Amino acid sequence: MMTTTMYHTTIRLLGAATLALAAHGAGATVLATLGAGSTVGTTTNAAHFDLNTALANDWVEDGLLFHFSGYGANNGCGYAGVDCYDAVTDLSPAFAGNYMATAGMNAYISVRRADGGAIHRIEFAAGSGYRTLNGYWATYGAGLRTGSGNFTAPSGAVLGLRDGAGFDEVRYFAFSTANRQAGYSAPALDEVRVGVPEPASPALCALAFLGMAAVRRRAGNRST
Repeated sequence: MMTTTMYHTTIRLLGAATLALAAHGAGATVLATLGAGSTVGTTTNAAHFDLNTALANDWVEDGLLFHFSGYGANNGCGYAGVDCYDAVTDLSPAFAGNYMATAGMNAYISVRRADGGAIHRIEFAAGSGYRTLNGYWATYGAGLRTGSGNFTAPSGAVLGLRDGAGFDEVRYFAFSTANRQAGYSAPALDEVRVGVPEPASPALCALAFLGMAAVRRRAGNRST
C-alpha cells in the first residue's frame, strides 16, 4: 500500500526526471541542417513575400513577423520585382518573385511568430548580397541567445533550424567571408516554412504513464 509520503515522493521524482529529460532530450541544443525538407515536414506557417510591395518593415505573413535591421529601406532589394543583384539566380534558385533582403553593419533579418509563440522547426532559402554564401544564424528565447552557428554553402541553400524546447526569434546574417559573426552583412531570405513541434520522446511518454499509474494506485488504495 502506498503511503501519502511515498506518493508525493514518487510524484516529485517523476516531475524532476521529466524536466531533466525535457531539457536534455527534447531540445536543449538547436540543430541546424541544410536542404529542403531536412527540418520541416508538416508546414504550419509559410511566407513567400509576394505581396510585400511597399518595403514593409515589419512585415507579417501567415502568422510570421519579419524585421530587418539594415538601412536603405530594405536596400532597394527583393520587393515588387526590384532586384539589386545581377540576377535572382545569383542569390538562390530557391528564390522566386519577391523576397526580403537588407544590408548594413551587423545587419540581420529577424523571424518571429506574430503572436509571440515559440518556433520549434523552421526552414528558409538563405541568400546573400555576396556571390558566396557565408551565413550566420542565431536563435533567441526571452531575449537570451539559445544557439548560433556559421555555414558556407552554394547558392540555393535551404537552412533548417529545430529545437524541441523552442525559440522565439531567429536572426540571419550573411558576410563576405566564412566564420564571421560581426561586420558588414547583406542577408536575404525567401520561402520561409515553420513546422510542427517534435513529438514527445518515448522516455517522456513512459514517465507520463508511470505518473498516471501512481495516481491510479493511490486512488485505488483510498477506495479500499
